[in-house]
Amino acid sequence: MMFMMWLAIVLPATAGYSAKPDTLTFVHVTDIHACNLTGYHPFFAEKRQHFGNNILTFPDFLRSVPEKYEADFVIVTGDNIDYYEAETDKGGVLDTQVEQYSRILDQCKVPVYLTLGNHDIASYRINSVLAVSSDQLDAERARASWMRNIPCFKEGTYYSHVFKIDTVTFRFIFLDNSYYSTEEISDGVLPFTVDQYQLRWLDSQMKASPSDVEIIFMHIPLPYVISSDNKTIAEPTSVYSSKARFYNLLSVLEKNSSSRLIFAGHKHINSTNNYNLPDGDKLTQIMTGAFGYDTANWRIIKLTKDNVLIGFPGNSKVEYVVPVK
Repeated sequence: MMFMMWLAIVLPATAGYSAKPDTLTFVHVTDIHACNLTGYHPFFAEKRQHFGNNILTFPDFLRSVPEKYEADFVIVTGDNIDYYEAETDKGGVLDTQVEQYSRILDQCKVPVYLTLGNHDIASYRINSVLAVSSDQLDAERARASWMRNIPCFKEGTYYSHVFKIDTVTFRFIFLDNSYYSTEEISDGVLPFTVDQYQLRWLDSQMKASPSDVEIIFMHIPLPYVISSDNKTIAEPTSVYSSKARFYNLLSVLEKNSSSRLIFAGHKHINSTNNYNLPDGDKLTQIMTGAFGYDTANWRIIKLTKDNVLIGFPGNSKVEYVVPVK
């Protein structure tokens, strides 16, 4: 089984196309990198200053954009905060970013669903040569904090929700792929590692119904390449199975081709790339740029029984139409 490059699933939006009344609308935003730098080591705070204002801009976004576009909810695909913990100006380590972020989310009038990103479980320290180093050694303590403070994580850091629109059932699957692959466990293809139990759960979710349409939300995207015109296209390699030493996310997607879309972030770009599954079904990956760098980096997504309408970054005009069936 293997992914092959495919270049035609996403249809350009046509003039006059409009959603049918029976729709579900949500806002996709990612890579907020919200952080309160007060009290942290001055060298570290200086390096992260470009994200320091996001504790003000993101609440403004949550109070205005979902209501303006009558969104049913907001989905954030990771790097909600810039770090779980970091060294303070007194040499200790402070880990209050999750709690502060939870109070930001409280300002949103509609539900907010999250996935975790690599920064959400990261620890930052100043090393002996006055350089910032990071690791994920306290990732499980970070996950415990997210589960205590954020309602969508109350039963775990990966989960699903089912929505019905007209006669079509959509299954939203929220994955936790925030662990970077290390040399010891890298499969040579994916830059992230998803544990085997989460993959078994994902496989069961995708087999739960023969008729539902699955949409996957995760932080780190599937592999892709940049073409000569600076557009992203599907990863052209055709040797996933021979390169991958482990049962991984690609293996599960190849076996279950009822998924239509992946929404991701991490790369801080607005782009779309597409895959052809082994049985001929199509999978589209939508990446949205980092809100932390540009507050216009968000998309309005509308679902109908026939199509998923994907907005241009920063407004409601439809950029792509992805058929449901």
